[in-house]
Amino acid sequence: MKRESKKTTYVPISSMKLWWRIFKHTFKWWYLLVFTVIAMIVYTVCDVAMIYMVRPVLGSLFDPNAATITSQLSQYSGLASISDRIWTSIVPVLYGNSFYATLQRLILVLLVIVFLNTTFHYIQTIAALQLLQNVTNDIRKKLFAKIISMPLGFFHKTKSGELISRVISDVQMMQESIGVTIADLIREPLKLCGYYFIMMTIDYKMTLSVTLVVPVIIFFMSVIGKILRRYGARTQAKMAQVSSVLQEGLTAIRVVKGFNAESYENKKFSKFANSYLRNIMKMFRVRRLAMPFNEILGGIIAAVLLWYGGIKVYAGIGLNAEQFFQYLTYLFMMIQPIKSFSSKVTRVQEGLGAAERVYWLLDLKWRTAPPIGHLMVSDIKKEISFEDVSFKYDGSEDYALKNFSIRIPAGNVVALVGYSGAGKSTTADLLARFYIPQDGSVRVDGNDLKDINEDSWRSILGIVSQEVILFNDTITANISYGDDNPDIKRVYDAAKAAYALDFIEKMPDGFNTEVGDRGIRLSGGERQRVAIARAIYRNPRVLILDEATSSLDSHSERLVQNAIDNLVQGRTVLVIAHRLSTVQRSDSIIVIDKGKKICEGTHNELLNICPKYRELYEMQFDFGSNTS
Repeated sequence: MKRESKKTTYVPISSMKLWWRIFKHTFKWWYLLVFTVIAMIVYTVCDVAMIYMVRPVLGSLFDPNAATITSQLSQYSGLASISDRIWTSIVPVLYGNSFYATLQRLILVLLVIVFLNTTFHYIQTIAALQLLQNVTNDIRKKLFAKIISMPLGFFHKTKSGELISRVISDVQMMQESIGVTIADLIREPLKLCGYYFIMMTIDYKMTLSVTLVVPVIIFFMSVIGKILRRYGARTQAKMAQVSSVLQEGLTAIRVVKGFNAESYENKKFSKFANSYLRNIMKMFRVRRLAMPFNEILGGIIAAVLLWYGGIKVYAGIGLNAEQFFQYLTYLFMMIQPIKSFSSKVTRVQEGLGAAERVYWLLDLKWRTAPPIGHLMVSDIKKEISFEDVSFKYDGSEDYALKNFSIRIPAGNVVALVGYSGAGKSTTADLLARFYIPQDGSVRVDGNDLKDINEDSWRSILGIVSQEVILFNDTITANISYGDDNPDIKRVYDAAKAAYALDFIEKMPDGFNTEVGDRGIRLSGGERQRVAIARAIYRNPRVLILDEATSSLDSHSERLVQNAIDNLVQGRTVLVIAHRLSTVQRSDSIIVIDKGKKICEGTHNELLNICPKYRELYEMQFDFGSNTS
């Protein structure tokens, strides 16, 4: 049987598919995209027009006599080139009847162009950033929703630090590498097209000769791009390892300090941090190759054209000095957008590596995910039953439960006892619908649990476990967890029933006290009573109590046990191996060993008829040991 880890094997996604996925996210805010593109077009036209103004400005300054509309029209009338036709069409706008009138017009046009250029550049920048932040925020929300919707088996195989890295680091890399450069990837080609068009109108033969080097640039950039995408994905994987080590070290800080393992953790973190450093430096070295290549190629092209065009101008063939200067101006102006575009392409390839990891997770299908049920439930009327249930975890050869059958009548308290690994917690996980058995079925009032809607089932289910998880929030928020508008009276009543009022009211901020990360500011018994209050507030019809008192001292256990007694009243309860006081009061006790039911009965009955229970009683309950 394949191990679950193989289900998370990295499968490459094509660049075209990645781009399509990214742009699909932008379509949600299509109006921002359209607004951005329009602003870019206006900005680019103004940018090209500003360079185009070099010709009339210089011409007027060097030859004031020609700086009139009459002189210009007579000079270019009858010429058939595209450049000359364009020029004669705009002469009436730029030139007046005298040098001073022309100079005033040129200054006014330049001011208008500058105003439009800066205004639309600002508009384009803000619109693009708003679009980028919307897309980034949307992807992060989708990632988080995807992660928390995954079945429990996914989290058994995936490190939480890696998931955090996907949501934070990978999306950030997408934002920086793709989102920040997306405006340039549109704007710079628009500039190039504008410059290229003007150059074609001036001298199309010389421009076509320059175009011959484009395939060389594209080939070189594609090679670099493929390498960078590979390094980008690898760098994000390394960052995920760093995040995982960091998260584990902080979460287990008590263990780290208790075992004097600071040095050990430092060495482990340094190992992964150094590996990340080596990989990212390789990526930077490859990225920087694009700039010197383009610089050298651009310099060679400029030198060749300067020599070739300069000779023709000197010989009076083709372009005049004014036109050739204008042509060279556009040629040199093209170098900057080419450099910018090529550098952005390399950055985008790095971002595609991160995007690949993000979309791979969004597309991930977990084979053992519970099916989507359609039946709705609101209570237990008859019973919950396990009928010939067999279950084993993915990657395991042994069954956790084998042909397992039990009944939990509605309103009864049924306890499961047995040694560690007997299958008690697996039974609880199947009842919670975290997993679906491979054979047999878990039934609720005769309906297969896999056919019951998950949200409907969880709405009537409560769980109190040995490992209490509290959120870094107020006590009120933890008790009313999942309720957007908590009922303060219900919170108070739940805390009172859970015997939690005594310590809550002694705190400086009472119910508004922050409990800290994972409830670190509370003792074990206090955390357990808050968890029980949370279950009471939820008012579940079905309750799972999994080792709720096993790690507490005798005083805390007594308080928690009293709270449990209040909690179980009128509910259908599955108790996992609690201490003697709870087990004795159960309506039925089921002894489980190696995934099979050994015997069932009340406490007194089992002491007489079940050697395994008597053994557990003598070894664990009499001496106060814990069952796990």
